[in-house]
Amino acid sequence: MSYSLFPPEEPQFNHDVVRPFVCFGNGWQLIKEQYFLYVGLCAVIVVAVSCIPFTGLLWGAWIAGIYSAMLGRMRGELATFGGAVSTGFGVFGPTVVVAILANLPFIPFGVGIKLISDWVDRSDAVYSGEQRTPDDVLVLQLEAFAGLIALYIAAFFISGFIFPFAYQLVVDRKMKGWAAVKLSARASRANFSGVLGLLLIELGLGAAGVLACCFGVVFVMPLTKAAWAIAYRDVFPPPPDSQPAIAPPPPPPPPVFSTV
Repeated sequence: MSYSLFPPEEPQFNHDVVRPFVCFGNGWQLIKEQYFLYVGLCAVIVVAVSCIPFTGLLWGAWIAGIYSAMLGRMRGELATFGGAVSTGFGVFGPTVVVAILANLPFIPFGVGIKLISDWVDRSDAVYSGEQRTPDDVLVLQLEAFAGLIALYIAAFFISGFIFPFAYQLVVDRKMKGWAAVKLSARASRANFSGVLGLLLIELGLGAAGVLACCFGVVFVMPLTKAAWAIAYRDVFPPPPDSQPAIAPPPPPPPPVFSTV
């Protein structure tokens, strides 16, 4: 094992290179041949997190595995279910850190869901049977739900601007969780308008997926993740040592006729 007195050099990133519609277009080209493999990967984690307690801790590793498969596809490698899962769990520790930090902005939203749900249950108990719920109570409930949606959107953008490249940095550059988060936030700030555009499109597609019986989300996720993978590679090009070496040209053939 070798040691160095100097910390490893932090990956450099490009500025103002994210083009949202180009990212989505190239993202679709990236995954279209194996689209349903990615749908399956997304479906497993969405169903697991929705139905099984504490599986949210696996979210980060699973998403990192999906990004790993997409980055591999950019290198011409075919994605596999097992390969994505094993690669993601190979960086389980750092992805747990990223997942926990990325979900902190959503805590007020979760608390709001619980409070509003309890309030609606109490209202239903009070105004049960033939007794009609007063209009002012219904208006208050609608306002509360609208506030809840606004709270989610705020959390979505806060998390989206800080963590757009964190999972990719963990799995691609083998960075620690906190270091990946800090670098992701700086790269996002350097590409603010492009990241904002991607977030707006992702929010719209996600809302459409929810309206499509909720399960439509798993059909949208592969495209949004592919767009973020493309954006990541635009912002963080692969290091030079990962590029295939260019072979030197072959020597010229010997002359057919030679003179002595």
